[in-house]
Amino acid sequence: MKRKLIPVIFLGIVTILFFYYGGFGTRQDEEKPVTLAEFNSKIKESKKPVLVYFSAGWCTVCGKMKPVIAEIEKEYSEKVEFFKIDADRDKEVADEFEINSLPVIMLYTHNNREWIHIGIIEKNRLKEKIFPFFTKDQN
Repeated sequence: MKRKLIPVIFLGIVTILFFYYGGFGTRQDEEKPVTLAEFNSKIKESKKPVLVYFSAGWCTVCGKMKPVIAEIEKEYSEKVEFFKIDADRDKEVADEFEINSLPVIMLYTHNNREWIHIGIIEKNRLKEKIFPFFTKDQN
């Protein structure tokens, strides 16, 4: 009986540690939550367009979008500010926008939401949608 319990207990401990230390994503719960006031302030005060990316650690589609967002951020860091919102941690912001599907990408210029997309999107399509706002804003 004891020999049968050891693998079960071991598997349970490994599973708990796996999810405690990040599982398939990163541990964002250690970061300070973003308040709605902070969100609004960042959008309002930015001189550059702001790309807002709503995601969550448990969201598999968000995991697929993560490298796309990282590449866009690397390519356009001079032209746009990036604001990543964890829908679980930053509940106040997610609730304000009634985020009930993930991922969500929003683009703001001069405190106006110019574009929104819900779900997965290919990198080239994303660039096609947002690039005109970067060039328009830089003139």
